[in-house]
Amino acid sequence: MRKAILFIVLASVGVVLLVIVGIPLFGRLTVFVSDLRGGNKAISQNDTIPPGPPKFNFFPLFTNQQSVSITGGSEAGATVKLTFNGNTQEGLADKDGNFTFSLQLRNGENTFSAIAIDPSGNQSQKSKENKITFDNKPPALAVNSPVDGSSFFGSTQRQVTIQGTTDAGAQVMINDRFVSVDDSGNFQYTTTLNDGANAFIVKSTDQAGNTTEKSIILNFTS
Repeated sequence: MRKAILFIVLASVGVVLLVIVGIPLFGRLTVFVSDLRGGNKAISQNDTIPPGPPKFNFFPLFTNQQSVSITGGSEAGATVKLTFNGNTQEGLADKDGNFTFSLQLRNGENTFSAIAIDPSGNQSQKSKENKITFDNKPPALAVNSPVDGSSFFGSTQRQVTIQGTTDAGAQVMINDRFVSVDDSGNFQYTTTLNDGANAFIVKSTDQAGNTTEKSIILNFTS
């Protein structure tokens, strides 16, 4: 009789333990397995979204430096393929998406564009085509009138106009004053002479930063 009572008590305790401990533990195990399956499913998903076209930072449109570096931005970790004057080279965007290419320019116009390929193999559209013109030749410059060393006399000749030509698109300064240049490269500058020798420095600077200078002296006697 005692054994039967002991068996009943132990069985009751086992049932209580199963309800209190076993069922919640089984539930937690079920949730863990479910989460694990969900995590594996997320990891197995493929990235099918292509990156945007690479974007270039500021670069000169004209330069007298043959070696230039161009920088830009893309998706972090993407391979950037640069097409420069018809040839392709590759670079890698860093963790912030920045990339840099060093270029050797040829005389005249140089063109470049780029695409980006992300780590999943998705390819962007091509960026717009950009241009850099390399020019290391100084601009032409001529002071046509008055002739260097010319002399002027009296109040009617005190005011003179310096006229000349340079490359179209160049910037002209005479004694540090900007002078207008027309589409054909012609310029003129009117000034008033002082008694004695009047020195004028004419400087032309083209779009690439090359310069040419000429100086003239005009004499005036009142």
